[in-house]
Amino acid sequence: MAYDAILFDMDGVLLTGYHTDRAIYRRATATALADFGHDGESEDPPPALVDPDSVTDVRAVCDDLGVPAAPVWAYRERAATTVENESIAAGDRVAPPDADALDALAETHELGAVSNNRHGTARFVTDYFEFPMSVVRGRFPTLAEYGNRKPDPTYLEWALDRLDGEDVLFVGDRRSDVEAAHRADIDAALLARGGDPPEGSPDPEHHIESLTELTELR
Repeated sequence: MAYDAILFDMDGVLLTGYHTDRAIYRRATATALADFGHDGESEDPPPALVDPDSVTDVRAVCDDLGVPAAPVWAYRERAATTVENESIAAGDRVAPPDADALDALAETHELGAVSNNRHGTARFVTDYFEFPMSVVRGRFPTLAEYGNRKPDPTYLEWALDRLDGEDVLFVGDRRSDVEAAHRADIDAALLARGGDPPEGSPDPEHHIESLTELTELR
């Protein structure tokens, strides 16, 4: 079918690298804890704050440390954004070559980026690489937002409410991206640049190996 708009995941799709380097989160977490009176600079910060499985984990470890969960989390998220944005500007992560296809796609589609990464970094990436996006949505620095990561459709639904197009495609590189798209009632394209898509379900409407293939889905 012809699509009016295309939304893109960021990590692994518009930006090289599967996710933010864990060293960035360790540094950001240690800085946040130190600012709240915990000597996080002298030891490895708790894994449940560096790479938590759930909001419950964050609250539990903050209770154990005697620090307020929501402010510490917000500090950690903003600190990670600052460090990663500087890293991207230094060339540690770059736009993949096929991202050049976005300019041609923008002539016929509304484009947007929807990422589980932090909103400040998602916005920085689209501005820094001059991606022609009408809407950008990452996770805001709150615990509730962390709980709304894909495959939850919250971020996608937020973006869809701000697009004019009715027929929308979401491009991701993980099965969770496909699930999020389907939960938001839109089609999905699963990107596998190496030609070997991740195993599992659900199945996408489209399999692609390059963003350039999206021009054929008009």
